[in-house]
Amino acid sequence: MKNLFIAASFFSACFISAQSYAPQAGVAGSTAIISTSPLFKSWATGAAIVRGPQQINGTSGALANAGVDTNATGASNGSVVSLGDGGTATLTFAKPITNGSGFDFAVFENGFNSSVTGKAYLELAFVEVSSDGVNFFRFPSHNEYPSNYIQNAPDQGGSGFATMDAKYLNNFAGKYVSNYGTPFDLSDLPDNVLLDKTKITHVKIIDVVGTNIDGYRTYDSFGNIAIDPFPTPFGSSGFDLDAVGVINEFVAGSILSTAEGQKPEHKVSIYPNPASDVIKINTAEDVAVKIYSVNGTLIKQGKTVNKTFNVSDLSNGNYIIQIDNTVTKYNLKLIISK
Repeated sequence: MKNLFIAASFFSACFISAQSYAPQAGVAGSTAIISTSPLFKSWATGAAIVRGPQQINGTSGALANAGVDTNATGASNGSVVSLGDGGTATLTFAKPITNGSGFDFAVFENGFNSSVTGKAYLELAFVEVSSDGVNFFRFPSHNEYPSNYIQNAPDQGGSGFATMDAKYLNNFAGKYVSNYGTPFDLSDLPDNVLLDKTKITHVKIIDVVGTNIDGYRTYDSFGNIAIDPFPTPFGSSGFDLDAVGVINEFVAGSILSTAEGQKPEHKVSIYPNPASDVIKINTAEDVAVKIYSVNGTLIKQGKTVNKTFNVSDLSNGNYIIQIDNTVTKYNLKLIISK
């Protein structure tokens, strides 16, 4: 179901006061990560799906039925499983996800762009994580569309369908179109004694219910209503989960592991950061370096000289620097500011 998140009524329909987040895939500043990015170390290996109704306020009671559970495992390939209204998918991994530098994992859905508006038909979902499979914690989501967006939608992509701009959405799976993952950073989650952000074992995807009817509607972290402009009572209703890719994978004893007992002197870091011309890397010896854009495009590669690396040719912005000491690869966030 094409789910549209609608902001509370105090937001202007013109988004004058809106705080824009990262824009859609292909636009400068987007955080969308293409499925073939070398940033992905692994993919979900297990999936448990609980289907929701094709239309939660309908009378048939039929559940979504498109796809099978295993479509949500392995690398993104366009094969999906549909969750239905309020349905869930709980993903597990061969190795836990860890809270490293930058984004830690990404969720893939099959949204697509409209040739009419240039924006996208998006199916969205909440994302939660757990380190024990019992206690789950939801990423703080934010949607900036006004409450009357559907009734006065300026972005009609067809009869009954409104398209959306990713820059008004944050921390929703499905923010980006097919073949581009929506990334999540575990640092966005508040610390909690019941959540070990260094060893995330479960990722849960929860479809946003596609109705504005009281008793069914769902809300983002700011209390904004989530509604659907056009109910789709079909077998393929709800969020269509393609894959969950792991960027920062837990490795015992590595920088990506902050397990108790790890010695601070074994950590890898770069400085200065932000940098303008040269960075220093505090490794035991010179290492191979690759620098990627936030969407996974390789920008530069080489080897350090006396544990330094020249970045003077990079433009201002955020990057992922991959440091390879032949034993472990470390992904760190690099900021260029001149």
